[in-house]
Amino acid sequence: MRKNRNKYERIQFVRDLGFNTEENILIKPTDLSNNYRKFLNDLEKCSLRSFREEFEDFNSPAHPILTKKEAYSIIPKIRKQGYNIILAKPIDPKDCLFAGAVYKTSKNIVTEIADGPGTVRRVTRDGKIDRSYSAYETDDKKLNKCLAEFKNCHLENVIFEFSYYKIPVGYKKQNFIVWEITDDGSNNSRV
Repeated sequence: MRKNRNKYERIQFVRDLGFNTEENILIKPTDLSNNYRKFLNDLEKCSLRSFREEFEDFNSPAHPILTKKEAYSIIPKIRKQGYNIILAKPIDPKDCLFAGAVYKTSKNIVTEIADGPGTVRRVTRDGKIDRSYSAYETDDKKLNKCLAEFKNCHLENVIFEFSYYKIPVGYKKQNFIVWEITDDGSNNSRV
């Protein structure tokens, strides 16, 4: 995978591959306009994640659900600190049925799932794994639909981070959303 893709570019890459992603816009710290206000005005609540261009910062400000008023207050402060901001239509973690990560190579697939409300971070950061699989067919029909999409993707040696919700989410209005695709670290990815 191209190592110099930032978080926003990685989300757009997921979309370019045809997967469902969140509806979002990017606010750069150097952009002096307030064009984001038009996007925000159409929302009652929003989601906000941030990143620095020069390095991956796992402690960057993130707010899964904010009111519009809170966002108007927080965005200028985060921009002033030099963060890029991904402003999105909110996807409430309480609506999540399961979230996880899929490691796909040319020969196999490994899936780790955390059940119930929450985010992918439960698997990727907290190490909470309720279920683990090493096949495209499982005992879970909803998960099988997700795995079929990963199987049909031409990428290999990558890790997909995804969630499945009880309501349709994202720009495609589907229950299944892919948050990010990253290289497995072997530099053998076809990304």
